[in-house]
Amino acid sequence: MKENIVMLHISVKKFKDMCEVNPHLDLKTFADDDFDPKQWINRAWSSSGNQEKEDFVTNTVTRLQLYMKQLSNSLDETTTHIVTSVPRILQDASTLQVEGTLLQQKLLTLEDQVQGVERQTGQSIESLQRIDRLKSRLETAASALREADKWAALASALEDILETGVPTSGDKLAELAEQVAAMTASLEVLSDAPDYEYKRVQLETLYNRLEAAVSSPFIDALTQMDADRTSSYVNVYRAMQRGQSAARCWRRAAAARAGSAWRREHTHTIRVLAATVLDDGERQVEWLSSVLKSETPLAEIVRLYTDLLLSLDPSPTKVVLANFKLCQNPEEGMALLEDLKRDIDEFVSCIRAIIDAPRTNKETLPTNTLKELGRAVYQPLRELMPKYTDLQIQLFQANLNDHQLKQDELLEHSRALLSVAERCEVWLNTAYARGKKIAGNAVQPYYIPAVEALASSILSLISSHSRRIETHFLSSVSSGQSAGVLSESFPAALALEAAAAELLRVLAAGLEEGEDPDHPLLDLKSLLLDGEVSPPQLTSVSGLQRAREQLRSLARAVLRNPVDVQLDKIPQLSVWHNNDALSTDLPDFALSPQEYITEIGQYLMTLPQHLEMHLPEKQAPWQFLSEVCSHTCEVYAEKILNVRNMDALGTKRCLTDIVYLSSVVEDLGTSITPALKNLEKSLRAAAPGQTE
Repeated sequence: MKENIVMLHISVKKFKDMCEVNPHLDLKTFADDDFDPKQWINRAWSSSGNQEKEDFVTNTVTRLQLYMKQLSNSLDETTTHIVTSVPRILQDASTLQVEGTLLQQKLLTLEDQVQGVERQTGQSIESLQRIDRLKSRLETAASALREADKWAALASALEDILETGVPTSGDKLAELAEQVAAMTASLEVLSDAPDYEYKRVQLETLYNRLEAAVSSPFIDALTQMDADRTSSYVNVYRAMQRGQSAARCWRRAAAARAGSAWRREHTHTIRVLAATVLDDGERQVEWLSSVLKSETPLAEIVRLYTDLLLSLDPSPTKVVLANFKLCQNPEEGMALLEDLKRDIDEFVSCIRAIIDAPRTNKETLPTNTLKELGRAVYQPLRELMPKYTDLQIQLFQANLNDHQLKQDELLEHSRALLSVAERCEVWLNTAYARGKKIAGNAVQPYYIPAVEALASSILSLISSHSRRIETHFLSSVSSGQSAGVLSESFPAALALEAAAAELLRVLAAGLEEGEDPDHPLLDLKSLLLDGEVSPPQLTSVSGLQRAREQLRSLARAVLRNPVDVQLDKIPQLSVWHNNDALSTDLPDFALSPQEYITEIGQYLMTLPQHLEMHLPEKQAPWQFLSEVCSHTCEVYAEKILNVRNMDALGTKRCLTDIVYLSSVVEDLGTSITPALKNLEKSLRAAAPGQTE
């Protein structure tokens, strides 16, 4: 049994090898790479039912041997067939190789033949091309000869028409337009002719003569607004390719018609011209589009009113200047400028209404064209803007004709100037708003000089009054009179300083310019000013700042004068030296502050209530008190240091005075300066028995 199973295992492996050698056998199970004979035998046994193992092995081996025999027979037949077929295949391949060689030789022969044909036909094609070019030149020459004959006939006919007179009837003008168009087309055909330039000059001369001949009746038709006649002449101009000349004739006729109506008017203002634009503008645009066949009717209407404004007689500028000379006062002049600006605004509104009206295929107007119209319509205002500066200066100066400014009292005069400075803000705001109504964003170069004139005038008044106050103060000092807080000079200087400060504040406030308009007809900077003009600077500001500082110093000098008078006595006092021994031994409590320091103390103690009388509520007296106390301590220390040969009693008296001054200063809410404090320490160190 064991031997039979081994035999079966060997048979299965041989059968598998035969299956791999002969791929034509469809025995997938035995042909797999992972075929396992043991597994196959076990599966076959499991599917054999109850058959005996001995019988199963015998039958299976027998069947496998039969299969192997069949496979061997099939392999033999296949091998025999291959062996018999190989010679025939080799013979067919050799035959095919011979046929391929013959075919290659035939192809080389055919290529040589094709190249030969190409060489033969290439010369023929070149000959045909030369013949064709010759034919084209002959045809062109024949056409040129025909066009030359046609040109000569047309030129002669046009010459005859110019000699006998240009017709005026519509049919004749239509024929003339066709003839002119034919001449233009004929000249284009003759562009390669040797005498082309001569013919071009000849045609230009004929067209100039023709234009000169038809311009007068054409303008007459335009003036009468005869659409049929105008169309006939327009066709002639278009045939000459001189549409711009036709547009110029239209502008001349329209301007002449408008100028005649202008001269018949009783009043020659831009408002009257604006009414003409409002009534006639849209009709003119329609006329340009339908009759003159203009591709740029809006540009033409803008150029018309530009030319009209520059050619009117009398011109609006002359009329406005003449009316301005009749103004009796600055207010009338300003009113005239405001009326002029309103008239111009109305004219611009009429023009913009025509330009902005909805239309099909609406054109875009060049900015330069609009600016030329703007400069023409704003020309009267442009001429009068320098006069605006003079008018505004006069109005500002009229505000300074205040009887309060003629008072002799120092304080009242200073208060009057302070009132003027306080009212300046309203004056300037009102004037600037009025100026903007007249010149818009271009007013500053004309407005700032008027402000400078006003500021300079007030500065002159402040400087003059400042000299009066200073003279009064110095006169009082030289005559031995005490100045100080109760003198007239101090409040006068204080009020005048406030006037200078208030005017500086008003001038420092910026001017609201607003945004520049984006429409060329509203950009007054480019229409009223020459290029980029920087507004002039206010040179009076620096003068006002100097005047303010001088008045501040003058007020402090007046306020400190009583202190300085007393302090100047210190070096001449005899109490500092030559004291007898008995007086030197006096106890400290027997010493009292001397008269000069008590005078200073009393003056300082009265300052708060007196300062409140002259200072505004927003300005506290603390700053003045602090400055006067510091000045007193500093000067006092300097004066004491200049005293020579101060004896022991003099030192005691000086220390008593310093203590008194310190108590006064402390009562006023401040303290003595470091210089005086150091002096006090030095004196106590020098005087035996003196302690703080």
